[in-house]
Amino acid sequence: MRTLFAWILSAFVLSFSIHAVALADNLPASDSQVEAIPEVVVPPTIDSSTISSEQVSQFVSAYLQILDLLDRRGSELQDAETAAEFQRLERELEAEIFEIVAEVGLTPSDYLQLLALANTDRAFGDRIITQLQELTEQ
Repeated sequence: MRTLFAWILSAFVLSFSIHAVALADNLPASDSQVEAIPEVVVPPTIDSSTISSEQVSQFVSAYLQILDLLDRRGSELQDAETAAEFQRLERELEAEIFEIVAEVGLTPSDYLQLLALANTDRAFGDRIITQLQELTEQ
């Protein structure tokens, strides 16, 4: 149960961060107006300058597919009538998420590390935002 919620929370944290960055770029900066975004700890071994364009593309592809999956099927968890049904749906969604991540060539650990980095490293987050914008403009 915790794993699926971590995936969902991670996806929404990045969505919120991207939205917050877009808004911050358009609004005058003021310390009193800035709300704190939940901090995600990134292992110190990750250096955003060493992440290839291919890895960024893999991450963005997985991210968009996971958001689509959660958009299509996330409400099924809320509609579950029993704990057993909830757990079954949760396992199904988790398996689909793992499959998506594997299909793009990442491990779940790689995906989560990149997600955390996108939320904590402004330069890397900008790379992700740029890639997302390019894909949505096509």
